[in-house]
Amino acid sequence: MIDVSIIIVNYNASALLVEAVRSVVDLTKGVSYELIVVDNHSSDLSLLLDAQQTYNLRLIRLDDNLGFARANNEGIREARGRHLFFLNPDTRLLNDAVSVLSHFLDANLEVGACGGNLSNAQGAEQFSYWPLLPGARMEWNELWSNLWLRLRHRSSLKFNHTGRPKEVGYIIGADLMTRAEVIRQVGPFSDDFFLFYEETELCYRIRRHGYKIISVPQAHICHLESQTIGSMLERQTYMMPSRQTYLNKTTSRLEHRLADAILTLNCLLRLLFFTLTANKQKQEFWRYRLRHVKVEKLKVES
Repeated sequence: MIDVSIIIVNYNASALLVEAVRSVVDLTKGVSYELIVVDNHSSDLSLLLDAQQTYNLRLIRLDDNLGFARANNEGIREARGRHLFFLNPDTRLLNDAVSVLSHFLDANLEVGACGGNLSNAQGAEQFSYWPLLPGARMEWNELWSNLWLRLRHRSSLKFNHTGRPKEVGYIIGADLMTRAEVIRQVGPFSDDFFLFYEETELCYRIRRHGYKIISVPQAHICHLESQTIGSMLERQTYMMPSRQTYLNKTTSRLEHRLADAILTLNCLLRLLFFTLTANKQKQEFWRYRLRHVKVEKLKVES
């Protein structure tokens, strides 16, 4: 049986994806694996078709852009591995991370999902996980610039400097590995998400079934974050609706309203600060978040 099914969702990022696939082929030595690429109706498939022949990957071509969650689910349906590794196209393995994560799952049956440490092209740490799941508690911490979380986790708030496996709230979807058996138990990604929060909601369900979510710092991966999405505001156009979908699915109506109220206060305070400091880019960002949370709040209360 195949150890790991590596599932990569592509949308107009074929050049990046080919580099990601090349790093998998060059560095994965300790496990058997298959490569599954799900293409969300990209405009140019020439590089992918070449890679299909060169690297013997399985290419699933969709007739429309279904988003990250539904496209990954198409890959899950075709997967034959004991473990499923969801890898972004804008990543590069820096070591045999696939084997490290797969062996970790085999040795720790109480763990439902895991991921490695992410760094950028210059080697600086990238957002790899977060200690809390979204909700009122997370919004309260962010209101205070995560002061209490920083005091508790110190340098390992979002990147594991401890050198040891660390239990976290969720792993970001750039490099999330789980067991096929766990997916059979908890279900695949929710089709309600188009982009963002789908991996967070999956980790929520995995935790609800009694499994742990673990950061494994021995797995090293380069993540060229936002290379496939665009500007900060463009990210928010996907992120804010997905945030509301996540809260709708995982929190009570009371907690949802409380989380939105705290976020609204945070937006107002940040907007005031960046107005006083004449930072127009940050003003635009927080004004957009404030406007969007008000719109989504009306939907929740209607």
